[in-house]
Amino acid sequence: MIGTGFRKFIDALGRADQVASPSYKAVGRTVGLALIGVGPFLLLGMTHTEPVARANGVSVIHPWSSGTALVGDDLPVFAIFENNAPRLDRLVAVETTAASGVVFERTIRRSASTRMDELGEIDLAPSAKTSLKPDYQQIRLIGLRQKVEPGTTLPVEFIFARAGRLKADVRIESPGQPPHNDHS
Repeated sequence: MIGTGFRKFIDALGRADQVASPSYKAVGRTVGLALIGVGPFLLLGMTHTEPVARANGVSVIHPWSSGTALVGDDLPVFAIFENNAPRLDRLVAVETTAASGVVFERTIRRSASTRMDELGEIDLAPSAKTSLKPDYQQIRLIGLRQKVEPGTTLPVEFIFARAGRLKADVRIESPGQPPHNDHS
């Protein structure tokens, strides 16, 4: 059965080789199949346009959070920052109208317990990427002023010591989405 199918496929290739020029119908079918196969990857690329903001050698790449949060809740935010400058820069603040406060946090693991330790700023090494990701490092928006659901965005302004201010929207994603690796 498999041998017969393979033989038919080889015969069809032989017949296709003898065609002087393909019909418009065949070309349309081939292009349609290619779009069906490649289309989802093109759409995925459009939803994660990278970077979302760039200035003075620093790029903000895909700021995101996940899930649903109510007014008054806290919301962890993650992103990747790329510092293309030859010197250290620092994320010194984040401003947003969507929350009453913002803190930078890093996970501290001591024996069997894990807790978040507050940071004053986040260093961006020269010519490198710095990733904020779950269970490692995050920005926490404190006291949300609006309900947050997947598919929405929150406006934020990242403030860097050297690069200055960069505006971006934090995309709220569904909790089941795969984890993010370094985009660029």
